[in-house]
Amino acid sequence: MQPQLNRICGQGRTVTLEPRLMDLLVFLAARPGRVVSKDELIDGVWRTEFITEWAITRAIAKLRRALGDEAGAPRFIETISKRGYRLVAAVGAPPGSGAGPAAEGSPANGVARRGYVVGQWVRGAQFYGRRTQLAEVLDGPRDCLWVLGTRVSGKTSVLRQLELLADSEPAHGLVPVFWDLQGAEKPSDLDHGFAEALRDSGPRLEAAGAAVEPLLGLELLAALAALRRGLAERGRKLLLLCDEAEELLGIGRRAPALLRGLRRALQGGGVRAVLAASPRLWALAEQREDTSPFLHGFTPPVHLGPLASDEARALVTQSQLPAAERPRLEAAAVERMLALCGGHPYLLALLGERLLASGDLEAAVAEVEADPTLSHLFAVDLALLSAEEAALLSRLAAGDEGAVADAAAAYQLERLGMVRREGSRLAVGHHFLARWLRCRTA
Repeated sequence: MQPQLNRICGQGRTVTLEPRLMDLLVFLAARPGRVVSKDELIDGVWRTEFITEWAITRAIAKLRRALGDEAGAPRFIETISKRGYRLVAAVGAPPGSGAGPAAEGSPANGVARRGYVVGQWVRGAQFYGRRTQLAEVLDGPRDCLWVLGTRVSGKTSVLRQLELLADSEPAHGLVPVFWDLQGAEKPSDLDHGFAEALRDSGPRLEAAGAAVEPLLGLELLAALAALRRGLAERGRKLLLLCDEAEELLGIGRRAPALLRGLRRALQGGGVRAVLAASPRLWALAEQREDTSPFLHGFTPPVHLGPLASDEARALVTQSQLPAAERPRLEAAAVERMLALCGGHPYLLALLGERLLASGDLEAAVAEVEADPTLSHLFAVDLALLSAEEAALLSRLAAGDEGAVADAAAAYQLERLGMVRREGSRLAVGHHFLARWLRCRTA
């Protein structure tokens, strides 16, 4: 850790934290293995009497994200119910890559860093591909969309790019609000989180004629309704970009009536709602009380599968950088990287970064193969699949020629980029996943 620089460094790579998150990590690191209460965190980190539990929950969630941690399977920060939080491992940098996968939520600074960006969300000149998905959200006929992808498939980056495009292309008539749901555990967390999203989007909302201050004291549904009405009166539509939408599963269990109300609000006109989430969100398709399931209207999903071939090539060659700043790669190396990664944007960037660091492609491939963070990613993705999908993927990795029987499972895996077609046959989507699956069952 480099607290004075707000950085965590490892293997030549850096994750930059917000100052408050850095203070929080330092405070926990000074008490390794001990349960730290929220009161201690307030006294030691925030040093103020006016702080809500939501602010602490949210900060812990963002810190986990930067470390590539999972609340359900913690490797760094464990939540102890009704007690507090405990640092369960030494923190220097996320294992393997130095920039954990969930650091996608941290912005990549286009001035401080050029070239491949690994594990951080990107937009503008550093954003590559996804033209079909962007067009479907901005120009398509649907007002309810679910952006579905595996871990580090670029969900946050897609939302941030949509935010940028809606801002810079007023002809769409959309006013974007980015709403990060991570850490929302109860209804009041949604109220606080939406208020935070409104504050972050304040300048553009004010410019569109929507007063933000009167909305901040309202409950979620009331604030959302008032915002929709205010924008509609000026001929604009709210583009609500909801990241980490899996949190709605917990909200639905605790407050099903609120989830029904949110569904009606998102489908009631005046808003184009985009939910970004992993396959876990399919569970909302089965939740019904006296109305349709929450996901009714949000399906079929907008899948974030592999990049198109020209998009993947552009990412590898960094074609959007000035020519003098692009990596100098031999044509054979570019082709091998494309073949190994199967169009997966995170893997393409990770392999490119390792290649630039080592100067040797085979050494870079070996590093990525051995990366424990990548193994963790694959394990999480596998756990989110249905039993049929997981079984099909395992059979394909084992070379089972008859593993094409389940058409629905094959379709879903192909759209997610975990499976690809080779003529009439199916194969695992890319080299690194196939190798991990084989090693897992060896």
